[in-house]
Amino acid sequence: MLRQMLWRVLALALFAVPGLSAQAAEAYQVSTISSLLAGGYDGTIAVGELLSHGDFGLGTFNGVDGEMMVLDGQVYRATVDGRAHLVDPSELTPFAVVAPFQPQSSMAVAAGQSLDQLEAALDALPYSASRIFAARVDGRFQAIQIRSEPKQNPPYRSLVEVIKTQQVIHTLNDVQGTLIGFRFPAAASSVNVAGWHFHFLSADKTRGGHVLGLTTGDGVALVEEISDLRISFPASAPASTASAESIKAVERPAVKPGE
Repeated sequence: MLRQMLWRVLALALFAVPGLSAQAAEAYQVSTISSLLAGGYDGTIAVGELLSHGDFGLGTFNGVDGEMMVLDGQVYRATVDGRAHLVDPSELTPFAVVAPFQPQSSMAVAAGQSLDQLEAALDALPYSASRIFAARVDGRFQAIQIRSEPKQNPPYRSLVEVIKTQQVIHTLNDVQGTLIGFRFPAAASSVNVAGWHFHFLSADKTRGGHVLGLTTGDGVALVEEISDLRISFPASAPASTASAESIKAVERPAVKPGE
């Protein structure tokens, strides 16, 4: 695994100049974060169709039935036991974002960084803060906190309430795997999560979930700037806007000691 990561870094170093991509990619998104937060959990797009737009991404499933990880053209579901499972192409998603991942440059990841420190290191790369930024981080993690949630049934509660009362958190120690992440600009805060949003999939494809916190081991980040976003809006969805407070309550909820 380490040898593969080193080869990726060397290969990208030969041709990649941050910020000077010949053509920035397009991301494809199903629905909006505002709709999801308000209870828009009914799936509208099949996973098979989602993959026609990109091989790298994250999201959730019909009824917010677990966390979605899209890696190397395969889709996995993280369930409340912290396990990851391959998903049938017929499964539906109410919210997801994918892109055809074509990294433009790389960054070595030093051991001992928190999630905030890793995000700050990625933010320091010379890419536009006004565009979407995708990052794939491969490596070993000294510790990582992941979460998922059980499938919901109508009438749906807001996602803030679901996460507050039903999220299940697992801590994995000394685990090899991949972070799948996107950073959206502040101007897109009602469309997707403004700032960073990471999901995790272990190298053996058996563990995964939404990332709440971590401590890095050695690794490498592969990054891509994305200039365009295509959104598939559902025919009907809750009318809502996403406040910074509600997004924080879902993305980085307070975690009790020991969880």
